[in-house]
Amino acid sequence: MVWQATEATHKYAVVVYNYEHSDPMRLRLHVGDTLQILEQCQDWYRGLNIKNKTEKGIFPKSYVHIKEALIDRSGTYETVQAKELPIVQEITSVLREWGNIWKKQYINNGVEFEMLKVMMLELIDCRKLIMSRKITMDELKELQQRVTTKIDYGNDLLGLDLVVRDEVGNVLNPETTGTIKFYRQHELAVQRIQKESSKKYPKNSQRLKFAFNLLVNVKNFVCRIGEEADILIALYDVKEAKFFTENYIIKWGNQGLPKNIDMLNDLRVLFTDLGGKDLQREKVSLVCQIIRTGCMDVIKEGSDNKKLTKDLRRPFGIAAIDLTDLLKGYSDSEEDKQYFVPFEKCGERDFLEGIIRKVVNAKEKDINHKGQGLWLTYKLLPGDMKQVVEENPHLVVGNLAIARKMGFPEVIYPDDVRNDIYVTLSSGEFNRGSKSADKNVEVTVCACSDKGETLKNVISVGASGELVTEYKSVIYYHEDKPKWFENIKIVIPFQSFTDCHLKFTFRHRSSTEAKDKSEKATLVAYIRLMNDDGTTLADKEHELNIYKMDSKREAVSYLSLPPTKVELEKRLNPNLPLHKQSISAGGYTLSHKDFAFISTLVCSTKLTHHVNLMGLLRWREKPEQLESHLQALTQMEIDGEEVVKFLHDMLDALFNILIQNNSEKYDNLVFEALIFIIGLISDRKYHQFRSVLDSYIDKAFSSTLAYNKLMVVMKDYVDRAGDIKENDSSLLRTMKSLEYIFKFIIRSRKLFARLNEGRGRQQFEVSVKQLLTSINGMMQFKKTHNKIVLVQGAALKYLPSTFSDVMTVFNPKELSILVVDFINYVPKNQLLRQKLTCLNDIVHSKLLMKPECRAVLLPMILYHVKSLIVKREELEECCRIMCDIMEQLNCDDMGSVREDIATITSALLRDVIQTVIAQDRSTYIAGQFVALLVAMFRQMTEAHYSIYLNLFQTDIDLTDFLMEILLVIRDLVTKNVYPKDWNEMIMLQNSVFLKALRCFSHTIRDRFKDPFADQLWNNFFHCAIAFLTQETLQLENFSSTKRHKIISRYKDMRRETGFEIRSMWFNLGNHKFRFIPAMVGPILEMTLLPETELRKATIPIFFDMMQCEFNQVNPLFRKGHIRAKFDEVETEIITKLDVLVEGGRGDEQYRDLFYEILYGLFDGHTQMRDQGLTFVDLVHKLLQRLLEYRTIINDENKENRMSCTVNLLNFYHEIDRQEMYVRYLHKLSDLHLECDNYTEAAYTLLLYTKLLGVSSFWTYTITEFVYQSFLLQNQGCQVFK
Repeated sequence: MVWQATEATHKYAVVVYNYEHSDPMRLRLHVGDTLQILEQCQDWYRGLNIKNKTEKGIFPKSYVHIKEALIDRSGTYETVQAKELPIVQEITSVLREWGNIWKKQYINNGVEFEMLKVMMLELIDCRKLIMSRKITMDELKELQQRVTTKIDYGNDLLGLDLVVRDEVGNVLNPETTGTIKFYRQHELAVQRIQKESSKKYPKNSQRLKFAFNLLVNVKNFVCRIGEEADILIALYDVKEAKFFTENYIIKWGNQGLPKNIDMLNDLRVLFTDLGGKDLQREKVSLVCQIIRTGCMDVIKEGSDNKKLTKDLRRPFGIAAIDLTDLLKGYSDSEEDKQYFVPFEKCGERDFLEGIIRKVVNAKEKDINHKGQGLWLTYKLLPGDMKQVVEENPHLVVGNLAIARKMGFPEVIYPDDVRNDIYVTLSSGEFNRGSKSADKNVEVTVCACSDKGETLKNVISVGASGELVTEYKSVIYYHEDKPKWFENIKIVIPFQSFTDCHLKFTFRHRSSTEAKDKSEKATLVAYIRLMNDDGTTLADKEHELNIYKMDSKREAVSYLSLPPTKVELEKRLNPNLPLHKQSISAGGYTLSHKDFAFISTLVCSTKLTHHVNLMGLLRWREKPEQLESHLQALTQMEIDGEEVVKFLHDMLDALFNILIQNNSEKYDNLVFEALIFIIGLISDRKYHQFRSVLDSYIDKAFSSTLAYNKLMVVMKDYVDRAGDIKENDSSLLRTMKSLEYIFKFIIRSRKLFARLNEGRGRQQFEVSVKQLLTSINGMMQFKKTHNKIVLVQGAALKYLPSTFSDVMTVFNPKELSILVVDFINYVPKNQLLRQKLTCLNDIVHSKLLMKPECRAVLLPMILYHVKSLIVKREELEECCRIMCDIMEQLNCDDMGSVREDIATITSALLRDVIQTVIAQDRSTYIAGQFVALLVAMFRQMTEAHYSIYLNLFQTDIDLTDFLMEILLVIRDLVTKNVYPKDWNEMIMLQNSVFLKALRCFSHTIRDRFKDPFADQLWNNFFHCAIAFLTQETLQLENFSSTKRHKIISRYKDMRRETGFEIRSMWFNLGNHKFRFIPAMVGPILEMTLLPETELRKATIPIFFDMMQCEFNQVNPLFRKGHIRAKFDEVETEIITKLDVLVEGGRGDEQYRDLFYEILYGLFDGHTQMRDQGLTFVDLVHKLLQRLLEYRTIINDENKENRMSCTVNLLNFYHEIDRQEMYVRYLHKLSDLHLECDNYTEAAYTLLLYTKLLGVSSFWTYTITEFVYQSFLLQNQGCQVFK
């Protein structure tokens, strides 16, 4: 057999069958193990276990499954990993880790066993779904968020480490992520887990805050109608008892299928324009109305219906499903999950409105549906229509109907031009007249011109339906007070609105066709779309006047009659009763006993029902009223909703007024109007319209001369700041509007420059500088009254938002100088918090991205922050500013930051260190400052360390700093400020501290060896040893997954630290004796760590210590004589070994390595050989007994424990270690007492008295006491105990 290297396609395998054997050349396989394949031969592979790469061998091909893999040959060895999505790899890793814990839970009857099982099955299902590749990218993102949240919650439940992710759920790599961002993502992860652990919380509320859509797909409709029908589906507000979206109409055939057979499997509708206000509705239902079209009564199969009227629209039934939990975010919407919506049939005298109220408040079991109803699916889609098309292109193909909200969406974009009127036929009351029974009233609605011409195809019954010329209402049988509750939309071009009206005709419909043909419309009502002042029909309920029609009537003479009751009352003589007053014209006479109610809602981006707003939009028609219209706007007489609705046209009008009028009066009024509009949009209620205003400035704004006038007016406002009155808020509102005023100025200037090839640039820059200088001057005013302080505070808050725009037309460095003056001019001890907020905004501005600007701004920021940190004031805000600076400097697009890091560390590093020392470790601010300290150290290069350390003018100052930072690092690694499950943050902190220790060790070695600073060297050794012995670096205590992750990213930091300690020790030279025997214990603790290379590197330090003590000159003898022994080191090693090994340190490997390394060193030393080999043999035997003692001490068999204790006791007696001998005498005595052997315990203590040389009197007394104890014990008394 010839073994051949495997190809790239056969490098990675997963074990699918267990493979057990005893052959050492073969690899044991367990289901789920991942293998790296090295070679193949016929039916065999040779490879290694990826989890434990020391396990190598051959195995059968049939026991594994080959998977695609990514091969990395960049390192020393070739590595492979599965070619899968990162989320799939994470799920796989988590399932393996949870699987081991789950097995232990089963064995130990753990309380989380069942919960863990459920979560693992959910993850398996999600993994299958992702691997199937049958979901869209949008669905994958949503699933990934759900999976990662579940994983994080499960890890928290099991006490595992926190997983740090970005916003979309991907695991963050600390090597490529800034320290501050990494820390903050830890905080967000904790909040996310706490949110997941709560019982019930909205899942979609944040994504659906401003705009969302509802996709509904009707899968089937099961209902025995027997005639054609209209199925109308819309969203219904249960509390307000009204629909708030357009209908989606399905034309249903009498055969139980859609009339358009092409729509059979494509009955989909998207309800759009929904927003935050709709989320706040108390209860929302999806309501389906079934209106049959046929005879007056339902005809039974086989009956003769030839003589009956067949085009009557009659109510048939209602189906409804509650969507409140979906909209509130308490339940998920799954596109493939079908819901059954039960159907409730109308009774003989039921109105649709009453049935809807009944069904939406009933439970499914209370509805007598008999299996009839709709099957449908629904799904929430966040964003506006444009976003839906971009993110879900597969959903918007085919026959997707769009049903809009009745009214405007919460954000109206300039390109969303509408001119619709929604009309609701509410109710009516009709006199039966000459008929013996109440009428079967049918209402016909149409739109007509003032000339009487009917407008064609302007009425929409519902989305997906064709536009019609007339709409016929539902008919209620013999009902004099019908309640229709029907919605339609009138779509009329803007130009036709002025001379249009809606016409309503009322007709009795007969059940038989012959009679019905003779029935004509005898009643009419109308309502105009426009008022005489140019405003539109008001959004409210209207009570219509109904007029009787003569056969000789004139076509449009009714237009001279009052259309509504309100207008009728204006014409009536109040002194005469209504029935005695004749209201008629051209064959139309007012019917006093008939009336009807309708509701209207105008959705127009061109027309309004507000007089002042319309006057502004059409200001050229009546220029004499312009001043009053502008004042009405600034005095808030116009409703904010109307203003934002016409934002585009309103701004166009204002800038036209500004440019076309040369009066200073109009300049100020227009400026005030702009401030009002900007303030309106800044209000939380209309905050979502910011995007509309931004869009207007970028795409629609065209006033090239506006910038000069805006700057002149604004500078005039600012220059008069010293004379501001307490009740004058114009300057305050101006400061709050700075961002958008500057946007208008800059955009106007750019448009002008583009048209005029940059002409006027210098003058513009001078004007900008003068304006900013005026603002700076305003900041110098001391507090005279509250208004000026409010203005200064507003300037601090809003001026930074202008920088990104200003720097596109103004020199950034010069702007930075002005900004420095702006901050420095703020009066001392005034507006402190506002100033800090402003500094933070400057940090996040584009100015800080330019190196030349940072050189100007950073010293100013550091000065103000440092002054507060030193005073321990506003620490949280100061820390946030500095953290944000460090995070900004970590970005790739910041250019060179070397000088900036040097500036920051020079100014603040010592203060940050001292603040960390002063903070209580349990506080939130302590974690922030430690993260800041770590970020500063991490971004410092060796050159930065060198520059910073050279700033200290004397060695004393440098010593103080090094002592301080070593104590801080030691304290932070022994008492970590972060929770234990923040392992990623702790490991990042450790890697940074290791780098710092390495730099500090070089400084200590180079500058403090002569003269020797023994306390500094001592602090370094203790700090470094505390670092490598900390709990978070003991990899052997972790799971294999966690251990592999840490080693692959950080290696074993204990080894690097140990090598640094070894190097420092051997650089001590003649000063080693200063640390003997004090350093024996700490170094022994380090060597006992179970890391082979670390042990090999550090155990020789003991030989060096002994050699140092051996060669030390003995002061008791004449010059040249040495001690020639190392008893201090020997005693310290034996004493410390006993404590450390009993505490769990050390193993057989350490015993053998200690013997092997020191034996070899002593064997080659002529003077120390005999003593050394004796010592090595002694320690070897001691370790053997200590390891046995540690193993047996917890044994249930107390006899074994006593035997092992006696064994150690005798060993210490033989080697004459009295203190250790006494220690184990007490332990043996305690063991006897545990076993109720009081006599033996007393005799053990008697050995101690002999060791102390106690007199015979006391020996006799103790012996007598032992004898009496024996007698008492036999009597059952345990007095001794």
